[in-house]
Amino acid sequence: MGQPLYSLHNHTPFSDGAYLIDEICEAHLRCGFEVAGVGICDHLFATPSSREVTNEREFDRVFGREARNYIASVREAQQRWSGKLQILCGAEINWPLNKHHLEHIRTMLQGVDYVLFEFVDWAGLTTLANQARRWPCPVGLAHCDVRVQFPNTPMQQVVRTLANARIIYEVNSKFIPLAEHDAWFKTLREHRIFLTLGTDTHDDLSVIKTLPVMYAYLERLGLHDKLIVPHAKPESPAPVSSTA
Repeated sequence: MGQPLYSLHNHTPFSDGAYLIDEICEAHLRCGFEVAGVGICDHLFATPSSREVTNEREFDRVFGREARNYIASVREAQQRWSGKLQILCGAEINWPLNKHHLEHIRTMLQGVDYVLFEFVDWAGLTTLANQARRWPCPVGLAHCDVRVQFPNTPMQQVVRTLANARIIYEVNSKFIPLAEHDAWFKTLREHRIFLTLGTDTHDDLSVIKTLPVMYAYLERLGLHDKLIVPHAKPESPAPVSSTA
């Protein structure tokens, strides 16, 4: 492979994953090929029930401490794995649940290296495109099948929107066999777009084996040079949890 592999979509028991950060890191080191870095990308800002959070004060009460504790736990893992594996702190955010709280969410992401939005529709993508450069970290789309999520929008228009706003497109193991998505990926060749690799690990670490498969596909199409790695924020003291 022409460049180091980064696996940037992994879940832990903090949200709906089955494996601890250290177990995920160990699995990547034992996978049989070289992985340079791992992104922990748990779900944030999602209530355990269907109750809607209606205002900023309630939103911070429900999610503020949780977000701070999550970021602190990933930063602590960075220190434990320093020199062995780079760890980045990501966050996966459900678009339908949180589209009305974006202004407040942006203030709660200090220490997060990148954000992936899931289930974004075309109206949501245009909103993100207008706001992407106001976020404190890079913004991307998680496991987005453009044929399903933007069925009435031409692929050229989708990719131009992503490229102009510098929104990352995640190549996800859910898309394998990738050849079924040839039309979309060949469209990407014509634009300056940013890509990342994600396995979306939950309870099955065997999906890590798909990383070189996805990379080889991108290399064959001449897209591997579009892969990027979000910059890890400088380490800082762990955030102090609010007592509110």
